[in-house]
Amino acid sequence: MNLLDDGSAVHRPVRTRVTHIDSLRGLALLGIIVMNIGSMVMMFNGRQVFGAATGVDMGIAAVDLLFVLGKARSCFAFLFGAGFAILLTRAEAKGADFRSFYMRRLGALLLFGLVNQIFLFWGDILVTYALLGFLLMLCASWRNATLLKVGLALTVAPPLVDGLAQAVLGHPIPSLFTPTAADRAAHGLTAYTSASYLDAIRANIWIGATRHASATAHMIVYDLSVFGLFLLGSWSVRTGALTDPARHRQLLRRIAWWGIPSGLILSAVNMMPFLGFQAKGLAAAGATAAFAGVPILAFGYLAALTLLFSRGARQLQAVLAPAGRMALTNYLLSGAFGGWVFYGYGLGRISAFGITGITVFALLLFLALALLSRLWLSVFPYGPVEWLWRRLSYGTAANRPADLAQSMAG
Repeated sequence: MNLLDDGSAVHRPVRTRVTHIDSLRGLALLGIIVMNIGSMVMMFNGRQVFGAATGVDMGIAAVDLLFVLGKARSCFAFLFGAGFAILLTRAEAKGADFRSFYMRRLGALLLFGLVNQIFLFWGDILVTYALLGFLLMLCASWRNATLLKVGLALTVAPPLVDGLAQAVLGHPIPSLFTPTAADRAAHGLTAYTSASYLDAIRANIWIGATRHASATAHMIVYDLSVFGLFLLGSWSVRTGALTDPARHRQLLRRIAWWGIPSGLILSAVNMMPFLGFQAKGLAAAGATAAFAGVPILAFGYLAALTLLFSRGARQLQAVLAPAGRMALTNYLLSGAFGGWVFYGYGLGRISAFGITGITVFALLLFLALALLSRLWLSVFPYGPVEWLWRRLSYGTAANRPADLAQSMAG
């Protein structure tokens, strides 16, 4: 198909759950858990962990940074946009009131995000998703070509602009609030090694409130990228590229063949500062601009895995799909459990794991959650938080007519 397939026509609605999309979401969740669990320790105790790192540890860190950091999060954002389009096409096919439903859905997601940010994990992404989701509703009537062009521009152009500005200025774009990394780590380490849960709550609120001010340029690039990925995910459903891969194999192969190699090269450049390579001048600006490789690699992953899952890989999907169906529950549980293991109000094991141990812990946590998801879904149709989300989204009984319930099912 033509990438710029303009059509304002929407692809036929997806009436049942699509296993390969649940599997993609489950795999994205795996990457998010690996990086979130790592950040729980490394954000505040990274200097000690890297100081004790072995060659194996550094190799695993490089693999995590190259293949996972930012890419899983990008896939997750893309799939959020896809979910929006799936719900929209179902509602339009039934003539249901999508706008009211989705406003309540985003309001509930915002509530979950605030609870997560304050009480569970300082690195919440749900608040951002909810707020940008309100903007996404304004794009519901955009043509496919517009979704594609604007989505690509927002995901690829901002890091290039950020890198160009850094090259011109000779230094990174200043943040509105600039605590040093050492000060930030010391403050967090004190709070999260404290036995008082209230100290952790205060730190969670402080981090959430100052995130954009303390890393202004990066967060602007991140927010624009997330919104761009929402648009591209919506485009992938409206054109059928994601939901009907059999009809779009040539396009998906092309995206995979171009996205994976180019994304890996750019990601390798972008990750160098994370591994201690202190680039300066144009080299540092180039590393900043190479952040564009993160969503590009994510596109390659999504295309290749969509092809794989649409053809089979049933045993792998049997593990991933249930975790993907309960992604919200599992995301919240992973943050809560990680905080309890690492921080002072729980087991206080923030200094007990090296890089390898942290990664293994995250992988085992995901496998445990995937198993629990499969067992739960063998009895109940939805995960517990997903069930609550649906109830809050539908609102009162008057807002749950049969056609709306049917159109949003699954």
